[in-house]
Amino acid sequence: MHTKTVLLALMVTLVCVSGTAMAADDQAVVDDSQNFNLMGYIILGFALIGWAFFLCLLGGAIMLIVKKARKPYVPKNPVKCK
Repeated sequence: MHTKTVLLALMVTLVCVSGTAMAADDQAVVDDSQNFNLMGYIILGFALIGWAFFLCLLGGAIMLIVKKARKPYVPKNPVKCK
C-alpha cells in the first residue's frame, strides 16, 4: 500500500508540473518566475513524498500499538515472587 501511495503522489506531482510547463510554453514573454514555480513544484513533490513516507510509518506504528493493546501479552510461565 505504501508503494501505491508514493506512486500516486508522484503522478499528481508530475501532472501539476507538466501543466505549469505547458502554460509557460504558451506565453510569448519568457520570465524567470516560471522557472522558479517549476522548481517550487519539484521541491513540493519531494516534500510530499517525504511526508507520505513519514505518515505511513506513523500509521503503521499506531496500528501495531492498537493491535498489542487489544490482545495483551500473557506469559506462559510467569515468575512468582516468594
